[in-house]
Amino acid sequence: MISLVQTKSLLKSTALASAVFMALPAYAADRLQLSQECEVAIARSALPTRLRKNASVYALVGGKYQKVIEGSGPFTCIVERNHPDSVIPQCMDAAGVESVLPAIIDRSNMAISGAAFEAIEAANKKKLDSGHYHPAPRPGVNYMMSDYNYIFVGSAGQVLKVPPHVMFYAPGLTNDDIGGSFKGMIENVGSPSTFQEGLHGYMLTYTEHRADPNEVAQACEGQLGERPPSFDPFPKG
Repeated sequence: MISLVQTKSLLKSTALASAVFMALPAYAADRLQLSQECEVAIARSALPTRLRKNASVYALVGGKYQKVIEGSGPFTCIVERNHPDSVIPQCMDAAGVESVLPAIIDRSNMAISGAAFEAIEAANKKKLDSGHYHPAPRPGVNYMMSDYNYIFVGSAGQVLKVPPHVMFYAPGLTNDDIGGSFKGMIENVGSPSTFQEGLHGYMLTYTEHRADPNEVAQACEGQLGERPPSFDPFPKG
């Protein structure tokens, strides 16, 4: 996911800024009350189609996250929430299940209970700083190639549709270490930038294409409501 600082900076430098900070309509759909079929489809949509069949999946059951599919493959998928109106599908390998998944579930539980975005961020930082969470034990990947990355961006005060991307675990890595930058990443698809530097840091790169969204369209008909405004780092023309 893109950081708040990075997003705010980019929004200021693009024509999208004026659209984001205008008064925008509320979205009527209750995205915390999705059918299990819909939530599973959204979670798996973070992966390329060829990797979905054997993925394990967590979903909300009675307001609590449960593993509803025990897959035989290397990936585990979940729809994170950082706001009641957000859906943030991602699929991580075994290294991510061991390290970042507990934090994802903790943050989501706070959002579901009604905690403010800033409180969620603060609680997450406190647990990271205290050693409550662990870094990834090895290199690995967290796929976020979905066409349904509806992420609450604090600097915009709004849920935005964020483009597909892939994140690689990079505890303690900085852009200085890799010669990366957010600007370079959006000027050349495939170039990396660091995100959330620290214990749960990532190298992030946008992908040119989204993963196939058809499963979500079929499973979630009428449930997701209107799409939020798009955050498009690759304006055409």
